[in-house]
Amino acid sequence: MNRDKAIEIVTLYFESWMEKDFIKFTKVMHDEAIVRECTGAVIEGKDELTRWFTEWNEGENTVLKWISHNFGFDKERMSAFVEWKFKCIFEGKEYEWDGSSIVYFRDSFIVELNEYEMKQEKFFPYRQ
Repeated sequence: MNRDKAIEIVTLYFESWMEKDFIKFTKVMHDEAIVRECTGAVIEGKDELTRWFTEWNEGENTVLKWISHNFGFDKERMSAFVEWKFKCIFEGKEYEWDGSSIVYFRDSFIVELNEYEMKQEKFFPYRQ
């Protein structure tokens, strides 16, 4: 696997959420994958991943934007980092934040994904 393949896999993962496409989701997630969301939720294994994706995408919940803008790849560790901008509607409320993920791959699938949130509004406490 190389950087281009890693970018493709992560892009498909983001697209699967924006398009509510479970088939696309399963094409990039390893059956033994673990996802640690920036909310604190941990989802592990095929059954939990299926339930998470299906239940989250029910009703009006929708990912409005998930755009990556910085990507790095470590071939030796089969891992990548990606910075992104995210916006969704969940349970009738709109959320938006900047974030990043550390992604680990096995057999060209995502086997571990750890998300981190950064506040979208920035401030400079030491500037006058």
